[in-house]
Amino acid sequence: MEESQTPAEEKSSEEAEEKPKQASRFDRLPVKVVKKEDDFVVDHSDQLGQVQQFLSGLLHWQVGGGDSTEHIQTHFESKMELLAPRSLAGHHDGSCSDPKRRGQADAKESATEQPVENSIIATIDDMLCARPGALVEGEPFPNHSGTFPFRIHHAKNHRNIKLLEDEPRTLDEAPLSTVASWQDSLTKRCICVSNIIRSLSFVPGNDTEMSKHPGLVLLLGKLVLLHHEHPERKRAPQTYEKEEEQDRGLACSKDEWWWDCLSVLRENTLVTLANIAGQLDLSVYPESICLPILDGLLHWMVCPSAEAQDPFPTASLNSALTPQRLVLESLCKLSIQDNNVDLILATPPFSRQEKLYATLLRYVGERKNQVYREMAVAILSNLAQGDTLAARAIAVQKGSLGNLISFLEDGVTMAQYQQSQHSLHHVSHHTHMEPPSVNMMCRAAKALLAMAKVEENRSEFVLFEGRLLDISISSVLNSAVAGIICEVLFQIGHL
Repeated sequence: MEESQTPAEEKSSEEAEEKPKQASRFDRLPVKVVKKEDDFVVDHSDQLGQVQQFLSGLLHWQVGGGDSTEHIQTHFESKMELLAPRSLAGHHDGSCSDPKRRGQADAKESATEQPVENSIIATIDDMLCARPGALVEGEPFPNHSGTFPFRIHHAKNHRNIKLLEDEPRTLDEAPLSTVASWQDSLTKRCICVSNIIRSLSFVPGNDTEMSKHPGLVLLLGKLVLLHHEHPERKRAPQTYEKEEEQDRGLACSKDEWWWDCLSVLRENTLVTLANIAGQLDLSVYPESICLPILDGLLHWMVCPSAEAQDPFPTASLNSALTPQRLVLESLCKLSIQDNNVDLILATPPFSRQEKLYATLLRYVGERKNQVYREMAVAILSNLAQGDTLAARAIAVQKGSLGNLISFLEDGVTMAQYQQSQHSLHHVSHHTHMEPPSVNMMCRAAKALLAMAKVEENRSEFVLFEGRLLDISISSVLNSAVAGIICEVLFQIGHL
């Protein structure tokens, strides 16, 4: 006969079974500190510099602890080794200089810092893209019939135009590495934190929380264009001889030690923005937070430098990940919300808007990259519907209507190709030839409709009326898209 156990015995047996085998004597709570009775100090000098370790139990590991404390950052490295010589040098120069000469030098610096009246800043790419007659001397505001006044025409004289190089300032490698220990440690910590933020942005649901944090959005805005500067173009003829200031590689490496981590921080910033842009509403933030983000994204979108259009240094040569394409994704997600569209259209300078439209239309014309093509169509559609001024500016761009209509024609052609009984077997081996979705076709049609509603744009549609009619009567075209195309034909019929 088996003996029956009491409830107390059963409870004690269950607790014994639930207790993990890894438990040790350090799992007892509360923890008591026991002082040793030995008054003699033990010499541990031979263990200096080794990894600090201690015994721990299961409870310590469950709360995220470990046996090593090497990862804990208790202090930052000292910067005195780098700041002391500079401070002494600055004090020495200031004591030897004459107060009168210092006053004259300050006056010269303040005079040079004042901007020239009616002067504009432009790169060589801006000058090459300017329309003929936009920089006519003696005619500051020319009247171009049928054009949009966003070009460079505010300067009365060519001398008032400050030319910038297309390529930004880059690192001039020094023969020796003189990075201090505190600089190297700070670089690693910055990269580590940015990698954590980038990784968190990939988790579904985190984009909503991260887009609501003003501190994070402010930080991302400061990092977008960090140390991205276009130097002023020299009027003197270009030579291949280095100047004396450029040969001081030792000083440059000390002053600009952050070049090594700058590209990684920029890549992580743009990737994070691309991940959270779908939930980011910039209208809830003040101008000091939203303006740096919009200004940085628009600059990277129109920047003519190789740094904006080439893959990141950390990526492979065949990688498609470039700053401009990441910005294209960010702007596509931001433009979903009407508030963000208003802020994008209101971000100065307005001369950059036309370059933005030209860049987006260039992506629409590239049939090889279907993903970026559809992103550009979505941005153009949202911007054209956001303001009549933007619709007019897009319509006067070279090949704007033709590229958008070609996008619709390609969609119709691929849909007919898939439905053809003769090419079903061939299409099965080429699954990448997928027609655009109905949503994307509607976006392209709505962009045309927004431009057709502007009275000044209706004359631009005269040459494309036949192509639009052929698209509208296609049998494979969705009824929603066909309805929008018919409305476009109705609008341009009122000439």
